[in-house]
Amino acid sequence: MKATCRIQLENRLEEFQRFESAFMDFARFQNLNDEVIYAIQLSVDELFTNIVSYGYDDSETHTVKFVIDVTREEVRIEIIDDGKPFNPLDDAPDVNLDLSVEERKIGGVGIHLVKSLMTEVTYVRDGDYNRLRLVKKFEN
Repeated sequence: MKATCRIQLENRLEEFQRFESAFMDFARFQNLNDEVIYAIQLSVDELFTNIVSYGYDDSETHTVKFVIDVTREEVRIEIIDDGKPFNPLDDAPDVNLDLSVEERKIGGVGIHLVKSLMTEVTYVRDGDYNRLRLVKKFEN
């Protein structure tokens, strides 16, 4: 059995509170554990912040869509935006965690964090839309 939650936010940072509220209600109803909830919230917060901060060249209102599917095995999250084409898996700078914070280049730590929290992260450009897919498998 699959359960789905759809959330739409405007491209404003303060909108993320609406995601947190809607996602928490859905997650609790689906009996997701705290570790899974935390990993998803942190990952989506990082990605939404980057979309809002860097994804658009105009000051218009845009919609960022989230489709969250829960099955017995996993949670799948698809983030869809109409921002500039950007594949964070290929386009974000590589991170050298052996360097000190002062020595590191800016950028890339967020996607590194997302990849470490999620089981799978994939990206496709679909026409005018970025589609970033996250999968968090349940540990048995």
